[in-house]
Amino acid sequence: MTGASIEGDPAAPSVVSLKVCHPGSPDVVPSFRHAAVDFAAAHGADTELCQDVALAVSEAVTNAVKHADAHEDETISMTASVADDWLEIRVIDRGAGFGNPDSDGLGLGLSIIARLSANLRISQEGRGTELIMRFPLPRC
Repeated sequence: MTGASIEGDPAAPSVVSLKVCHPGSPDVVPSFRHAAVDFAAAHGADTELCQDVALAVSEAVTNAVKHADAHEDETISMTASVADDWLEIRVIDRGAGFGNPDSDGLGLGLSIIARLSANLRISQEGRGTELIMRFPLPRC
């Protein structure tokens, strides 16, 4: 975990971040979930928000493993950052994505993530998918 100021703006708030990478297999889902929850809790998330983060990250990583055709030789990464009272979590894979013709379709995962997070963005450019979830942190 590192803290750094945004370059060029001395009045900018501190940005704290976390990065986790693991091979793309189902047994790594708990590692991502625990890292995200621990990070969220360390930065002011209450129990309810931690539960939302846990479920959203579990769904996002499960989707990355399932729909991205991720294999153990291909990693899935997650970054988390805190800035301006927002927790942002990104789950990134380099698989074919859920838009490929061999996919068995979209389940409930994305709708669950959308309901739990304040903002959800999905980017599929080239090879891979990036899910960006934002959660408001309580103000101190």
